[in-house]
Parts: sequence; structure tokens; C-alpha cells
Amino acid sequence: MGGGRPRPPMPPNMRHAAIREVLQMPRQEESYEAVEYTRVRKTIAQHTLSSAREVPQFHIRTLVDMAPLTTLRGRLKQAGGERVPSYNDLMMKAAALALREHRRFCAWVYDDEIRILDHINIGFAVGTDQGVLMPTVREVDRKSLGELAAETAELIELARVGKLRASLQMGAGFSISNLGPVGIDAFAPIISPPQAGILGVGSIKPQPMVADGQVVARPATYLTLVMDHRANDGADGAAFLANLAAIFATPERLSES
Repeated sequence: MGGGRPRPPMPPNMRHAAIREVLQMPRQEESYEAVEYTRVRKTIAQHTLSSAREVPQFHIRTLVDMAPLTTLRGRLKQAGGERVPSYNDLMMKAAALALREHRRFCAWVYDDEIRILDHINIGFAVGTDQGVLMPTVREVDRKSLGELAAETAELIELARVGKLRASLQMGAGFSISNLGPVGIDAFAPIISPPQAGILGVGSIKPQPMVADGQVVARPATYLTLVMDHRANDGADGAAFLANLAAIFATPERLSES
């Protein structure tokens, strides 16, 4: 129970001697394992460093009710079919429809000009043993959910077996990074230059929300939009996220092609 008398303080001369003894001890080098960058990892490092240094990145975040979307995906699973769209596929299609109305977010941004792409091409993040790859789906807004699901599944397989060609990672003006499947609530991803923006998607899980004047738990997720401030301002980003939330509220629109 701590019964002994407290130890008297060390005299200053002894304390200084102890400090000198510690300082004079030979330095012990830490052991480590040196791991060289793979080609893919080095490319990722250079690309993200360039993005952080050169792109004025600005992000905004909102919590979106996903109850209608989860209901839609439940119906799609019950209907069966060769390929059921994943939540990521549904997110991509929703983003593509929103990008129709906000074309400056599907663009390449340079110091002297903004190149608004004629087609809505969206990249999406795929985790692999070598690092994160960003395959591109072209003209997402024109594809059915079935076509989109089949194409993303093929691209994911190519990425994970190391056969994703560089040409299949080019052409996107906007990207999506979804960490919801691994339980991340919200995050701000890094833009892939020269793209104008990227959407970070968190996990869909019960969140307190107001419905019909009552606080209820509904499936919801945080969407974080990171934008290149040279191309768009905060008000533009807010309008884009509001449009996206409206699409998730009426997900039947995702069947458009």
C-alpha cells in the first residue's frame, strides 16, 4: 500500500554525473529491414507527392441518406442476374449523372487552361498488393448498371493480377475512392492530376438523421469531395454534392443510360 518513506531527491552533483554517463554511452543503431520501392509504389509516391505540392486542394463533406440506395440494391440482388452492381458501381453511375450537370468537375486542370472533357470518364481506386491503381471507365453515364458492373469487375481482376495496362488507367477527369468496405467513416482522398476532383466514400451504416420531424437511425454515408480550387470553388462543390444527394434520394434514375 506504498508504506515506505519517499526516496530523498538525488543531490545535484550526482544527478549531473548520471546525465553525463548517459550522454557518453555509445549510440545504439536501430536495426531495420530496407524495402525498395516497387515500380508501381514509386509511381504512386511520385504522383501523390506532385499532387500535394502542385494542386490547391479543397474539400467539403456531407452526410447523405442511403436508405433508398440500399433498398434499390436489395431489389437488384433479389432479381439476380449475371452481375449484381456493387455499391461502388452505383456510386459511379450516380456521380456520372451529377457530372452531366457539373461538367467542370470532369476536366483536366492545367496552369494555363481547364480542359472540360467531352465524355464522362471516371477512375476508381482498386487496392492491390503493389499499391492503389486507378482504372478508368469511359462514358459511365451512357452505360447500364449491368454493363458498368461487368466492366468494373474485369478491371478489378486485371488490377489485382498485375495485368492492368497503363492505357486502362488513362482518360479520367474525375475519380472515386471508396473505403466504406473496410469500415472507414470519412476521409479526404488525394486528387490524381490533372483531374479536377475526386470523391471519397465512407461506410454505409446507421446514422441519426431527421425524417418526418423525428430523429431516426437510417443507413447513411459521408461523401467527401476534394476539388482543384483552380477549376471550382466551394459553392460549386456544394451544388455538386447536393445534386448527388438528390440522385441517391431517387435512385431509380441510376437505370438511365
